[in-house]
Amino acid sequence: MSRPGRLAWLLVAFVVLAWGLPALAAPAPSKGPKIVFEQTEIVYPNAKEGQTLTAQFHFTNQGAMNLLVESVTPSCGCQVAEFDKVVKPGAKGVINLTLDTSGITGAFRKTAVVNSNDPANPFTTLVMIGETQSRVKVEKGRRLDLVGCLGQNPSISTGLSDPEGKPLIIAGVENPMSEYLDAVLSRAGDGRHYTLTVSAKAKEPMEFAGPIYLVVPGSSKISLYVVADIKGPFTVSPQEVYFGGVSRGMQGEVQRTIQVLKSCADKLMVEKLLFDANKFKVEERWMEPDNKLLLSLRPRPETLPMGPFEEKIGIQAQGKVYYVRLKGIVN
Repeated sequence: MSRPGRLAWLLVAFVVLAWGLPALAAPAPSKGPKIVFEQTEIVYPNAKEGQTLTAQFHFTNQGAMNLLVESVTPSCGCQVAEFDKVVKPGAKGVINLTLDTSGITGAFRKTAVVNSNDPANPFTTLVMIGETQSRVKVEKGRRLDLVGCLGQNPSISTGLSDPEGKPLIIAGVENPMSEYLDAVLSRAGDGRHYTLTVSAKAKEPMEFAGPIYLVVPGSSKISLYVVADIKGPFTVSPQEVYFGGVSRGMQGEVQRTIQVLKSCADKLMVEKLLFDANKFKVEERWMEPDNKLLLSLRPRPETLPMGPFEEKIGIQAQGKVYYVRLKGIVN
């Protein structure tokens, strides 16, 4: 057969096959509900601390059945959600999120999870993201670290002003930690600057942390966080020793260690160990002369009462005594 003839036969065969095959079906539209958001993230670059932000997240039901928004769960108690619960095919809905920025400092990212009956996308996360500007600029930041030695009146001061240099009124300071902490506010003559000084009132070594609040008329209270570490002449760790279960046949087999370190004193001088020698055996081992001491403790189960016990050892140095609790169970 000549070449033109073969080409003709191939063309006929192609036409027959094409007409004989069923046409490819177009994708069927979704038979169920389908939630499609215009956006899932809203940004607030310059929010004022204490401002209430409202975000509207619009969506469409692009499915063929009613869309049910079953719940919207915010990530924190500072958010509240209101939303359309039933949206017909082709209709639009909205989810409103409000965010109270009181106490939110600097960058934030708050989320809410939307649960719907969309079988392909039952959960969608909505995001409110941004950064707050405080009504008061704190020179040393909103966290104040108060570190010092007992008896030396540890304190820290920081300047306060308006972020834009405007006149500022601070009516006072609320101090929930007044038992341990003094907070004194003084105003400069220009009416634009304040100085806040916090100082420890501790009478023994201690660590504590918590907020204090600046009271600003016309604004929500502004929180500052104070973290205090007031050291004595020496430090002891751990503060509690747990031996676990010991039996009367385990004499000297269970051992725990306490570390004593020089802190605010010129050198560590342990004057006395206060413990019941009938119930515990204690060995002293200096790792660094005048600086670091290890105490090895072994319970004497035969003299301890059966069941749970709680004793203590006192470490006296530079006129101060620090007690460590000793716990365990004799079985």
